[in-house]
Amino acid sequence: MIAVTLTRAVRQCMPVAAALALAVAMCAPMDAALAHAHLESAIPAADGASPEVAEIRLTFSEAVEPKLSTIRVETLEERAIVAPGAERLPDNPRSLVVRLYEKLAAGRYRVRWVAVGADGHRMSGAYLFTVSR
Repeated sequence: MIAVTLTRAVRQCMPVAAALALAVAMCAPMDAALAHAHLESAIPAADGASPEVAEIRLTFSEAVEPKLSTIRVETLEERAIVAPGAERLPDNPRSLVVRLYEKLAAGRYRVRWVAVGADGHRMSGAYLFTVSR
């Protein structure tokens, strides 16, 4: 009698267990998508203004691969000021920096970036900043 009752209980729980397993499996890809390297902060800031800019520093939500990541500074006419390239800061694997060797003239500039996270996913974006004098 106990075995029959136990068997019925297991059969009734099986659909619930299967539904729970399916729900967990469906959530897993969403967690992976959230793990991509998203831009968290930038110096100079997006839509910010500064009298002088010596470097572009971007910090992401996860560690990035510098050999596969780029930062490009360009005019609004898309003329490159700094060719793609960036180095990772030794003390922060989530930050990339590109140093400017020439002073930027007053005006608006665009930063285009590509970041490849440690998970191998490629993210990209752009923002504007102003050099004001």
